[in-house]
Amino acid sequence: MAGSITDNAAIYKKTFTYVPPTPPSELIDSTNYTLNFVKRKFIHIGIDPTDMFRVAVHIITPSRYVKISTEFLKRIFSLMGNILSFILEQPAKYKRTIFLETENLKLFSMMYSGENSLVIESKIHDGCRILLNRMELIRLHYLEWCIFETIVRKSTIMHPIVLKQFNIFTNYINGELSKAESLPRTSEEMTTFIKNIRDDHIIASSPKHDVNFISQLKMYALEQLTEHCMQQWNGEMSPKSFDRNLTIISPTSPTYLPSSITKGDTFDIHNEKPYYSFDGMLSFDENDGPDFFNIQTVSDGNQATYAMFPRPL
Repeated sequence: MAGSITDNAAIYKKTFTYVPPTPPSELIDSTNYTLNFVKRKFIHIGIDPTDMFRVAVHIITPSRYVKISTEFLKRIFSLMGNILSFILEQPAKYKRTIFLETENLKLFSMMYSGENSLVIESKIHDGCRILLNRMELIRLHYLEWCIFETIVRKSTIMHPIVLKQFNIFTNYINGELSKAESLPRTSEEMTTFIKNIRDDHIIASSPKHDVNFISQLKMYALEQLTEHCMQQWNGEMSPKSFDRNLTIISPTSPTYLPSSITKGDTFDIHNEKPYYSFDGMLSFDENDGPDFFNIQTVSDGNQATYAMFPRPL
């Protein structure tokens, strides 16, 4: 079954409904790399306050994005040889391959605009998927060392600084609350209270030699600050350090080393679970398009259908 998303839309006489995904969380100390400026495809690497302040990777397009862990990114680079060999082939007919599938993400190929492309798709967040063509994959391959140098630096240097300053921020809030005549009773009131605290007052109480993230914490981790303070003042938790359950990754850990000096990973294959819906609206770009080969069809159990695909490389 060959053809682009547009061709297959005509075949099935269906068009894709663009359902915008929930915007990605803002990352603290974000570093950006460009995959394709014309198509506005970028990689953002930073500390995610919504995920226990772990280092996260976002691949962002004009209308879509996908969030991947640093471990999943390492596994992508470990498979890059097989991926590029397949993607760089001249497409004669549609041949779909699943390269990697985990509980949260799926990495597979599809044909778009007459060429093979790589798809990274979230299995837990509807609408979160991106397509990378051959030039973008080559660009990603060239950026491998830059990306992992950034991940190591954020994991080993910036991560503990951010957690330390989170604790400084919450301690300052506790001091201001102890002087307040009327304590916040709801999360909304606590959020307003935190917003009204002046950044420069907190910065003045921070170590002078550290990189300062107080303003970014106030902007991007406001929900976490509110929840932490509400739990403390409601007696739901003792005022302990926020990083007690977090682990700092050593710079020598193979998790953050490029694939050229690590071994490949094994993976499992699971059944596909399509989530696309269709009606009369058109899509915005290739990342919005439906995967018509992801449609579940009825089979008699003996005859293969286009919903059945070969095993991965």
